Amino acid sequence: MYQWWVFLHLLGVFGFLISHGVSVAVAFRLRKERDPKRVQALLQVSSASISAFYPAMGLLLIGGVAGAFVGNLWGYGWIWASIVLLLVVSGAMYSVARPYYRRLRFITDAMVDGSEAVSSEQYAEVLRSRQLTIAGLGFGGLVLILYLMLFKPTLGMAPQLPASPTAATATPSLAASELSFNSDRLTVPASRPFQLSFDNQASGVPHNVSISDQAGKTIFTGETFSGPESVTYAVPALQPGAYRFVCDVHPQQMTGTMVAR
Repeated sequence: MYQWWVFLHLLGVFGFLISHGVSVAVAFRLRKERDPKRVQALLQVSSASISAFYPAMGLLLIGGVAGAFVGNLWGYGWIWASIVLLLVVSGAMYSVARPYYRRLRFITDAMVDGSEAVSSEQYAEVLRSRQLTIAGLGFGGLVLILYLMLFKPTLGMAPQLPASPTAATATPSLAASELSFNSDRLTVPASRPFQLSFDNQASGVPHNVSISDQAGKTIFTGETFSGPESVTYAVPALQPGAYRFVCDVHPQQMTGTMVAR
């Protein structure tokens, strides 16, 4: 389910970038344009593209928030910083861009109708003003959010995981019956390789254990084998945090959360 929420989130990001990209292209073009009729047409294109901006933003937020709940990500600083940054940048962009484009549209419409209240030099100055500020806010905010999502800095926050006195010393173990694991939550040692004992108790049924991070990237894939048989997997070191484990043969029925601490 987590991957579907991430898919919805990325779909919103894709729509956001497309709609916002049109506005960005128009903003840079306006700095060079001087014909009021062409400026009017560009503003109409920009306004039309913004209509897709709000549904895309909605998908982005719904998928991101739901994915954070499903993936137990609210304990990490990067996701809070991403949300705050998105709201701050969106608010700043709105407060700067909306009055500017409203003023520019008013002046442009008047000039197209024949008004000479604004000279060509004054009109050129209006076209050049605030464009770099608006673009800088948008690009700067996007780069920072991209950094937070890819590198996931804790920023001093980390999830409070339940204590497990045997997690660091005992060999973690997991068992599988016909179409289920014996547990949907497993605690393993963090920051060092460990062995995972896997007991496939289902006669003639193939199972394995595969581990992925919250972004869906596979970190470890254990050998698939039919039961009854037991295998001890050598798993590479995992950074502290929550991971997803599944059986690759039955990923919908057999899944759980692995906590490295």
